[in-house]
Amino acid sequence: MAICGSFIRQVWALRQVNAPWGSANFSNASIESNAIDASPLTTIAAVHGVTFGGGFELALTCDLIIADKMARFCFPELRLGLIPNFGGIPRLRRDVGNAVVRDLLLTGRSINATKALSAGLVSQVAAEGEVLRVARATAAQIVKFDRTTSAAAKRFLKPIPHEELRREIEVACELFEKPAVMEGLRKFVEDKSAHPYLP
Repeated sequence: MAICGSFIRQVWALRQVNAPWGSANFSNASIESNAIDASPLTTIAAVHGVTFGGGFELALTCDLIIADKMARFCFPELRLGLIPNFGGIPRLRRDVGNAVVRDLLLTGRSINATKALSAGLVSQVAAEGEVLRVARATAAQIVKFDRTTSAAAKRFLKPIPHEELRREIEVACELFEKPAVMEGLRKFVEDKSAHPYLP
């Protein structure tokens, strides 16, 4: 399961002490995401359960997403007055059709693994509890081929949208300055339920 609310908690803590805020706050996550995205190796995300926010963005950096049939994908940031800010929007636009991108980003709804497969977001759906086995079998198939050839193919299949990634961070920084966003962050941080903002 990958629900990434830790960044939201960090932002809330920084804002409470009036710490300086800007694109530098995103640099480590952006560098790591871009490194996975640009890796010459073929990367696989084996997804089980709820994959929201930063967890979804992390999965999008991988070349293949293999999802357990119970997996769900969502960008709930809109509920906090935010947008995904670790490359989720440019990578989602790159990887799936525009109608799916608009639906996920503008409604905050989640989609299940079957819908994600039909939209081209995931490459395989595994039976419940089988996602790691399927991911390992896929990896075993991938390593049969020359890594140089795979890396060359990736350059055409998966261009990195550098300018859009930079702009996404700029917009996210602007949104973090809004009082409504701070109120949304406060509610998220103070919510003690197991899954705040779960659609």
